[in-house]
This record gives sequence, C-alpha cells and structure tokens, in this order.
Amino acid sequence: MKPLNDKWIRVGGIAVLVLSGLYYQKVFTQLPTWDAALLRDAGLSWRSLPRLWQALHWPGGRVILESLLLTTLSWEACRGILLLSRRLYPHLDQSRTRLLLALLVCWAAAALIDIVDMLLVNATGFRAPYSTASILNGIPGGLATAMIVVGAQEALYYFNRTLRAEKEAEQLKKEHLQTQLDSLKQQVNPHFLFNSLNTLSYLISEDAPKAEEFLNEMCKVYRHLLHNNEYELTSLATEMQFIKSYFHLLKTRYGNCLGLDMAIDGRYDNHLIPSLTLQLLVENAVKHNVIHRDHPLRIEIATHEPGWLTVKNNLQLKEEAIPSSKIGLNNIVKKFALLQQPAVVIQQTEAEFIVRLPIIAA
Repeated sequence: MKPLNDKWIRVGGIAVLVLSGLYYQKVFTQLPTWDAALLRDAGLSWRSLPRLWQALHWPGGRVILESLLLTTLSWEACRGILLLSRRLYPHLDQSRTRLLLALLVCWAAAALIDIVDMLLVNATGFRAPYSTASILNGIPGGLATAMIVVGAQEALYYFNRTLRAEKEAEQLKKEHLQTQLDSLKQQVNPHFLFNSLNTLSYLISEDAPKAEEFLNEMCKVYRHLLHNNEYELTSLATEMQFIKSYFHLLKTRYGNCLGLDMAIDGRYDNHLIPSLTLQLLVENAVKHNVIHRDHPLRIEIATHEPGWLTVKNNLQLKEEAIPSSKIGLNNIVKKFALLQQPAVVIQQTEAEFIVRLPIIAA
C-alpha cells in the first residue's frame, strides 16, 4: 500500500499550534527593543548573526524557538504512535479500539514531552522559569495536543482511505464486468450450446426421462449465468448448487471419465465468494486436462482448512496445450485482493493443480 502523504497536514498543523501557543502567551504583544549601535556594528552577514541576536533584546525569541521544537517533537511522536496503532489494528472494525488506545498513548507522550521541556527550561535557565502550576498544566495540555494531532491525522487518513475505497470499488466493478464477459464467452457460446443441444437431441431419442432431467439442469445453468452475473458476491451454498447443475451437463457428456467430489462444511453455507468463481475453475480443469476412461479427471471442492475453500484436480495436461491468456485466474486473484481478502493461493505440482480461496464471512 502506498504510504500516506501527510507532509502538508504536519507542517500546517505544527504552524497552527505554534502560532496559537504564542498568541496564548502574548508573545507578539511584546515588541522587541533594538540596540542601534550593536545592530550597526553587527552588519548583516551570517558571521555576525550571534552579535545580531545580542542586538535583539526580545525574550520572545527564545519562546518561539522553544515552542517550535516542543510542538514539532510532540506532533511527530503522536504521529509515530498513530502509524504503529494502524499496523497493530489495521481493520475497519478495530477503529474504535485503535483510536482510543492511540489517544491515550499520545496524551501520555505529549504530556511527558511538555513536562520534561518545562523542567529542562527551569534547570538551564533558557528562559523565564515555569511555576509548579504551569508544570502540572502540562497534563491537560498534553490531552489537548493529542486530540488535535490525532484528529487532524485521522481525518486525513480516513479521507484518503475513502478515496482509495472508491477507486477500488470502481476497479472491482470493472473486474466483475470483465468476469461476466469472460464467463459468457466461455459458456454462452456456440460450441457449448451446440454440444449441449447435441447431447439433448441424443437423449430425447434414446432416454426421454434422462433428456428431461438434462434439460432441467441446462435451464438452471443458463438461468444462473444470466441472473448471478448481476452480483459481485454469492453465497457458497448457491454457488455449490450451481456447480451441481453445471457438472451434471459435463457428466452427461464425459460419463464416468469425469468425477466431482464435494466436502463442504455446512457452517460455510452463508459465507460469500465472487460469483462464478467455482464454475471458472471447473471449466479450466476440463479445458486443459485429458479426460479419458483410462485417465479419468477428478475434481475436488472442499473446506478441509478452516476459512478456506480448496479446488483441486489431478494434473494430466493435454499434449497440445490449449491457448490461454489466464485472464480468468488473474481476475479471481484481483477480485479477492480488491475485496481486501487474503491472497488466493495457486499451486501446481507434478500430480495436482490446486487453488485455495478465502471464504468471506457474510
């Protein structure tokens, strides 16, 4: 993720806090007094700056320097605490915990920096000493500083997060439309329709009941393709029901040369996955592998690992490789990434092709 560019909020925030503090201390109402003779002798070169400082008898100069250093240190310390809290609690549902913890730690840090600064000033005589009451006021002052810094930094953080979410949503929409197009190209195409109708024609003359069953499943497949293309996510139960209908068509064509094993834990029925993901993976397995009675193709869809769906098949690639752009697999990977889910795992061994998909809680 690209780091957040918060340079201007930091510079502007520090400037506002410094000016507010100086106004509160009435520094700008104390006009400096000039020693004309010293100023004339000092000149305007860089080497004469120490003497020029002596010529300016203005106690407020040290107040400005102290305020600038103190505010910068406090802001940067609170910013560092916020960055750490975002790494520890990155999810949106953890925002309340993250903000509360960050605010408390920033309060403690800002108050400690303020109190240490006042004690150092009193010990070194850098400027007029602070009273005990002023030192104790560092505690509520630290809270005010923490609230301002946390508020400004988090407002920018959420603004950028909202913009990024809108861009990702738009990209996800484009990826979804591309998946729809790819699916329709693969399934609602002349070859698929021709094979399905040929199979149906054969069954009508040979086995009328089976032909009726085949037609019902074929209708379910096309109904699902036309209906679920409108949605980005679908329940695992709905997707598995579609796979059963889709596999019925494949099974009628390939017979016992093709097998499907499903082991889905019922607790994941209402969990979500991108629409047509499983159909695409099954289609890829059928498309790229040999399917023969001597070399049957077995596809397994299971939830053996908690929170993950595994789709795998035995690997027996065709000698003449089928041209493939891998757009379908890439779209699946991008979809899960845009949905801010764990990365899809794709593995190919000598014996198997395996795809592991995270299951999204509803």
